[in-house]
Amino acid sequence: MIALQVTLVLLRELLRALVVPLRLLAYLPRRHHWRRVAREVLDQAAHEPPADAAAALREFFAMARPPRGERPHLFVSAGEASGEMHAAALVRALPGVRASAFGGQALAAAGANVHFPLSEHAVMGVGGALRELPRILRAFATFLRLLRDDPPDLVVLVDYPGLHVVMAKACRRARVPVLHYVAPQYWAWGPWRMRRYRRAVDATLTILPFETAFFRRFRVPAAYIGHPLVDALSHAPPDAAAVAAVRARPTLVLLPGSRRAEIAVNLPGMLQVARALRAEHGDVRVVLAHKDPGRTPMIRELLQQHDAAWVEHHEGPLGAWLQGARLVLAKSGTGSLEACLHQAPTIVVYQLRGLLAALGYHNILSVPWIAAANLIAGRGVVPEHCFARDAGWNNVLADARRLWSDEAARREVFAGLAEVQRRLGAAGATTRVAAIVRTFLGLEDRR
Repeated sequence: MIALQVTLVLLRELLRALVVPLRLLAYLPRRHHWRRVAREVLDQAAHEPPADAAAALREFFAMARPPRGERPHLFVSAGEASGEMHAAALVRALPGVRASAFGGQALAAAGANVHFPLSEHAVMGVGGALRELPRILRAFATFLRLLRDDPPDLVVLVDYPGLHVVMAKACRRARVPVLHYVAPQYWAWGPWRMRRYRRAVDATLTILPFETAFFRRFRVPAAYIGHPLVDALSHAPPDAAAVAAVRARPTLVLLPGSRRAEIAVNLPGMLQVARALRAEHGDVRVVLAHKDPGRTPMIRELLQQHDAAWVEHHEGPLGAWLQGARLVLAKSGTGSLEACLHQAPTIVVYQLRGLLAALGYHNILSVPWIAAANLIAGRGVVPEHCFARDAGWNNVLADARRLWSDEAARREVFAGLAEVQRRLGAAGATTRVAAIVRTFLGLEDRR
């Protein structure tokens, strides 16, 4: 029976993949409608604080039932490393719960019974999914057996929407409630997927404050629980002496991205901007800070190819570099938001790779900005540039010159970044998620 279910799901997902081009064609005539919707949601979110979780998730809490066993059974799944860290923190915050999981060593160390090592071979993109298809099918079959033999009282799926939406639909058929932690960015790419998402999950938890308004607009119960970056910065602020050492000399920090392809496409343009600032201002220290030691050989090879021995490459935490920098050039993503949360004047960039990426940006993207800081504020608080041709770096350089020297422009950016910090709210994302789970499982009084 399980083999038949897996086969049927595989055929259905393959069919869905085949009709994606048709969905895109159907979307194009309505893209201006979806952009208006996104603009309305962002404007609404900019003027209204996120709703209280108890009120926002009222429908979800109404689904709660007494636990099946002596202790509530929670299933948690994470498909990649960052998601597993959130999942492991959640399990540690729920000592009275029996936890089973898909994940890896971090979840096992947190006390979960890991049924499948899902996070140890993270899958990215269609090509990666096809290469890992046998493993993905084994994971899904394992999950179906768990639903049949030891059904959880609640399933929490962390990020990783591709496989997790399929797993959520299986939960719906088995009448097991599903909470999705770290909502997918359907508000930016492919809002037509909201209908399927609404039919799969029972509630979603967002890490960006404007997202709740989007999901509620499509009748998905949603609550904002805070951004894990705020937690990380509050738990491990950069050393004051290290920050002072960076500030002792005007420093430009480069964050070209975390993936190999991102570094390859963004670093040459960033070096071009850095070289021009050095020529104009002389004593400019240029630092390429990176968290992943695995990228070091590639980065140093690129620096050598571009004759950039004047760039300092540093591995490890970014906090002191970002907080002490005079200016940061950051590829759009988590790194750019981290720079903004350190109150660093930041220019967000993304050089598109290939014709399809350029067409997608101009025709499919539904939000007016790509930088998380601008989306959170509902206006352009930091410059951002998304372009396909190398000439786009000339516009980046113009903004870099302005933010390096123009104190009035810098004060305006600082004010905008303070607004972003305020909108994100206080630390405690994991604590809030754990409180929601405890309430659902009947481990504390509902409020």
